[in-house]
Amino acid sequence: MGRNVMKVKEKKDRYKVCYMSGDDSGFDMMEGALLVLEAMDLPIDWVRADLGWCMWEKSVTKFGEGSPKCNTVPPETIESIKNTDATLMAAITSKAGVKGFKSAILQMRQLFDLYINLRPAKTLPGIGTPLKGDPKIDIVMFRENTEDLYAAVEFHPLPKEHFDLHPGMERFRKSGEVATSWRVFSKEGCERIIRAAFEYARESGRKTVHCGNKANVIRETDGMMKRIFLEVAKEYEQYGIKGIEENADATAMWLIKNPQDYSVVVASNVFGDILSDEASQLTGGLGFAPSGNIGENTALFEPSSGSVPKYAHKYRVNPSAMLLTSKMMLEYLGLGEDGAKIEKAIGEVLVENKPGTLTYDILRDFRGDPGWEKNAASTIEMAAAIAGKINPNFKGDVLEKAKKKVRDMCDWTKTVGFE
Repeated sequence: MGRNVMKVKEKKDRYKVCYMSGDDSGFDMMEGALLVLEAMDLPIDWVRADLGWCMWEKSVTKFGEGSPKCNTVPPETIESIKNTDATLMAAITSKAGVKGFKSAILQMRQLFDLYINLRPAKTLPGIGTPLKGDPKIDIVMFRENTEDLYAAVEFHPLPKEHFDLHPGMERFRKSGEVATSWRVFSKEGCERIIRAAFEYARESGRKTVHCGNKANVIRETDGMMKRIFLEVAKEYEQYGIKGIEENADATAMWLIKNPQDYSVVVASNVFGDILSDEASQLTGGLGFAPSGNIGENTALFEPSSGSVPKYAHKYRVNPSAMLLTSKMMLEYLGLGEDGAKIEKAIGEVLVENKPGTLTYDILRDFRGDPGWEKNAASTIEMAAAIAGKINPNFKGDVLEKAKKKVRDMCDWTKTVGFE
């Protein structure tokens, strides 16, 4: 079956991990995550790098607005990712209408061929789900990460010769302004994401893999994915795994009605984006949504939550998505037992609901606390409560020393890149 890409390429006694604090509240999230990881005494040496809007601004200052050298990703960051075993990344900020601006994460996915976007959605103690009967949800989404509409093959204005490429374009010839985005699928791209989903099911003991597609309408691209899915599914019947293909809109509906019937779901980039966000909303929202970008040679783990610019450096954001993302990274490195401690500790803090331990969004959305604004814990306070569950000795001077250490590690005034 080949190498298991869901695990680090080379197992080591000690790992080098690149960490990137992202933008705005991403710095606060990363501080919280590093505080918890500091409490665990892990065999990890940390290497700082930076990317995102902070690097765009830094490059514009250095090279001048409009320079082709301006980027959200400095060359130093690319080298750090190449020379470490995995990357832990906080949320980044993207702004529309900025000439020359390129998405940092899309660049990383393409450059390092991180073709798996892994999005687990699991109910947590003390959070549950808004659905009737509070069903137990444990879904792992495999979203193709490098093709489909996100391949960024787009045209505007549309070249005249494109109107002659297909008879279906004739009706647009007199439409004036026309833009197109190519939906690009390859056999290799479809097969490797589908096999990754089935291999994950086999190794984790899961018995179903669903494929959400629209082959009934989008017959060439989704038709290819459906055909390859059914071919691969036959190979895994010997392991007792059932492959189920269905229309993506039906998947979206049944995720609301019977989410407990889903275990592993694989989909193309755009459909996977939508379905994974839907699944996350069923299990607490993006504040609890981790994700991983995984390829043959490396992996980059990032929370699905945004960088929340309005709360930048105010320590108001929920650290859970970043911590669950850290759990995924530890699993990738073969440190799954340590990763399980993080999830368990988050659950304990959520259930206990002690004053000064939960951020505003949890008090407001899941506790119905009318005083959520004044009763909310900061990002670092919630992280400290979680760290204390993992390591009861992580308090007093030990805790304060660790807080200072991670604050220095994530100092947003000392970014690395374009030196």
